[in-house]
Amino acid sequence: MNAEQILEKIPAVAKEWASQREERQQRTKADPIDYETLRGIGVPLLAVPQEFGGTWQDLSRSSRTIGLMLRTLAQGDPSITLASSMHQGVLASWRVPTVPEPYNDAWQKQRSEVFATVTDGAWWGTIVSEPGSGGDTGKTRSMCIQESPESLKYRLSGQKHFGSGSGLTSFMTTRALPDGESTPDLFFMEVRGQPWDGTTGIRLAAEWKGHGMSSTNSHAFEFTNFPATRVAWPGHQAELMAGNGSLGGMSFTSVIVGVVDAAMDYTRNWLKTNLANGSSLRAFQQVEWTMAEQEAWLIDQAWESGMRSFENNTLDRRTVLLAKENVARLAASVLDRLCKLSGGTAYTKYSPLGTWLQDVRALGYLRPPWALAFDNMFNMSLEE
Repeated sequence: MNAEQILEKIPAVAKEWASQREERQQRTKADPIDYETLRGIGVPLLAVPQEFGGTWQDLSRSSRTIGLMLRTLAQGDPSITLASSMHQGVLASWRVPTVPEPYNDAWQKQRSEVFATVTDGAWWGTIVSEPGSGGDTGKTRSMCIQESPESLKYRLSGQKHFGSGSGLTSFMTTRALPDGESTPDLFFMEVRGQPWDGTTGIRLAAEWKGHGMSSTNSHAFEFTNFPATRVAWPGHQAELMAGNGSLGGMSFTSVIVGVVDAAMDYTRNWLKTNLANGSSLRAFQQVEWTMAEQEAWLIDQAWESGMRSFENNTLDRRTVLLAKENVARLAASVLDRLCKLSGGTAYTKYSPLGTWLQDVRALGYLRPPWALAFDNMFNMSLEE
């Protein structure tokens, strides 16, 4: 199965999910069947390099496939699309082909083992954020204690939240401070089948209760001496994360663009139906719709700019961040306009627009939140 064959199957899944939209928007928990559906058509393999049995080639050739896949699926169900998108981002670290000696042998072994979990059916996710960090995942207070000298096996203790896909993923990456070191590093944990009552070192601290993206299972957990494995190139998380080329942020952005696509199509059909039935539009409604169309066009241009930064091999983090933040701002404006022109129905659960408004707001509040994102944009703007 190649990437094109997987992508061809995505619209049918999105259409089926969209037909269940009213029920899906009421959900507060993810349905494992949706993950099985995505696994069945090969979606997890999009993150795995071809030499390990997947479809991934490189950022320039594979990024748009992932972006289109997420943008299309989000038109059917933004929550499950966002939760499953974490898989595509976190595996990027192991797509780094080689690392310096004396680590490369261990690195190649770990890469092979990680990607083998995916071809065997595993989903990967991430749980890096911590309470009080302000969205800065480098400010972790979680600790990892090494089980024995020279071992990559550790024990993690600390609090984490926003673990999207909890209960559905088999493995989750995280960041923690290795005992005796001053810089956090990247770890991963096998979480499938683990009870959340604390008996094995993982306790559910709080269930996800989002205003939007309500069924992402982004729960919070407390870890106590929970088994974790350190990446086989220790102390180089920045270099490993750079292999992602900001695709994680662009993946989140693609989900939100898909919501805007769905909302515009829904409202356009609503307007056409009303006009065909003899209704007229007030001037305010005409202005709001025209403004929404303009902003939706700008959103599409921002998304294209981000995609092209990968295809042109520029790996321009600033372009991707600018695309993400402009989409975040404009998407909220588009959905607000569509709600206003639709009237009181948009404030009820009988219309999907109010839920979509809350869904798109997630992009500005998370990964990274507004304040941290603007700090980053300001600092990047002064770099040569």
